[in-house]
Amino acid sequence: MITIEVNNRKIEAKKGEMLLETLRRNGITVPTLCHMENLFPTGACRMCVVEVEGERTLVPSCAYPVREGMKVQTHSPRALRARKTIIELLLANHPDDCLYCVRSGDCELQALANELGVRERRYAGSKNEYHVDSSNPAIIRDPAKCILCGKCVRVCEEVQGISAIDFIGRGSRAMVGTAFGEGLNISSCVNCGQCVMVCPTGALREQS
Repeated sequence: MITIEVNNRKIEAKKGEMLLETLRRNGITVPTLCHMENLFPTGACRMCVVEVEGERTLVPSCAYPVREGMKVQTHSPRALRARKTIIELLLANHPDDCLYCVRSGDCELQALANELGVRERRYAGSKNEYHVDSSNPAIIRDPAKCILCGKCVRVCEEVQGISAIDFIGRGSRAMVGTAFGEGLNISSCVNCGQCVMVCPTGALREQS
């Protein structure tokens, strides 16, 4: 075991583990959107950024290994500003239909927006236009609500071993979709529903 300092309090960490694991084991809450237990961290969403003494930039705690004597601030003004900005940018390209969304009240994006005090749209611009894929008898895909956290892709590929969906496109055109952009009904999907279980928003939901 090694000792690190978090928010001016000394805690014990296991050598070689990631900082987020240490924080959670010691009851310190840091928000995440892309992190999945027992899978290799991707650091994709950057919601778990913290301030580490000696580091020039904020670091993703899910992919940052602990070291002896490190000093961490999990809720410094700099870290909170970064998290709030991430949420604001995600909402800038997100539909404004929370009241009608099937995940309203159980949406991780909505919960984090409330927690971080996001009350107005600071970023505006043209939004991507996607079509809802309801071809599958069990699962509905709404790419407009996807925040590209990658959890559905990972559970489909790394846990289920199916790879029915993956990232398509690059940059602002990136999205999660099926091979050749076809409907989910003619993909290799086996309707297991694991992607629905891990999706933090309403981008994937069950057919009624």
